[in-house]
Amino acid sequence: MRFIKRLKRKNINVSLRNIAVLTCIFFFLSGCSSLPIQKNYSRANDPYRRIPSKREGPYRVISIFYASDRLITEKKDGSLSFPPELGEGIKYGMLGVRVDPRLKIGTVSPALIKKSGIIDVNKIQPLTNDAFIKELSEAVKNSPHKSLLVILFGYKDSFQLTAVKAGYFTYLLDVNTPVLMFDWPGDQRVGILGYEKARRLAEKSGPYLGEVLKQVIGEVKPEKIWIHSSSIGCQVACDAFEHMHKDADFSDAETEIQHVIMAAPDVGDDEFNARFKNEISALTKNLTTYVSSNDEALLLSSIIDNEKKLGRQKLKKHQQLEETKDILYLKSLSPDRIALVDVTPINTASFRHGYYLESPEYFDDVYMRIFRDDLHVDNRRLYLIEFENGTDHWILRRGD
Repeated sequence: MRFIKRLKRKNINVSLRNIAVLTCIFFFLSGCSSLPIQKNYSRANDPYRRIPSKREGPYRVISIFYASDRLITEKKDGSLSFPPELGEGIKYGMLGVRVDPRLKIGTVSPALIKKSGIIDVNKIQPLTNDAFIKELSEAVKNSPHKSLLVILFGYKDSFQLTAVKAGYFTYLLDVNTPVLMFDWPGDQRVGILGYEKARRLAEKSGPYLGEVLKQVIGEVKPEKIWIHSSSIGCQVACDAFEHMHKDADFSDAETEIQHVIMAAPDVGDDEFNARFKNEISALTKNLTTYVSSNDEALLLSSIIDNEKKLGRQKLKKHQQLEETKDILYLKSLSPDRIALVDVTPINTASFRHGYYLESPEYFDDVYMRIFRDDLHVDNRRLYLIEFENGTDHWILRRGD
């Protein structure tokens, strides 16, 4: 009898130990996935969202317009191919992005997010130029702000993965506005040669984006246009502004764009300063540039290009004013229309570069800025450092 009791007790202990081991393995695998999903989500308490969407089972589907200068071809089965090559002319269309409503802000790997099904590209519908203008005009007309948000990203991601990032950004920024994604063939191989090719393609893509913006402004006529560019996508935007400025209708004193936002801009510091006064200032009412002193990706690109980058700046304290003159010169060109925001305190993102997708403080600040007609944003997470000659910059801190 004692033997049987000991055996039963031993079996119980083994079973409990096995359950504990399996539980640890489960949580370990869950932790390794690092997917941005909220825990304990209840659809009964689904939070109100401003971004329009349709339901597809448990998912939300949001529509995004696209314009692309990459080569887009049709396969034998009728599906589309998006190789990393520059095409001839601009292709237009709409796509649906299916989003798991449990999505939250976190570490972003577009390929992993797509594979997991948290976000996926639902439908891709090519449109003719005329159909694109008609559909976009209707969407802008029916939006509460008569507005349009234009999004463009940087190096490395394919059309599909760029669409995943656009859906992620659109859903979490949560502004009730039509969204236009500008796609360019930045998905070159990882490495120095791939990066250099991507930069050349970014410069060539600028005029295409410029033509898209000119057509949107002239034919769709949004009351407000917000442009959000990041990383080397900022290079595309700068070249687009340069192209537009050659047109007399866009080089006058009237500004056509409400707000341009550049996050972690992979643009040469000297190049940007030289272009801003005559080109960007002729087109946009407000410009906000987010910079960081610990951006590892921009450090690498500055070594490759042998040029200091706008998005990587060492913003020092007031007592060390001499070391800040390069970046503050940019703001001094038009202090009432340029905001400079140092995101170093919140920049814990991948390669200290992707904070424009991974920081809730960044999303909050962008949301407030696009709805203000001036740059004096009332944000409890900002504090202002003032300098001489009317120049200053904001520092964005954590929302602890």
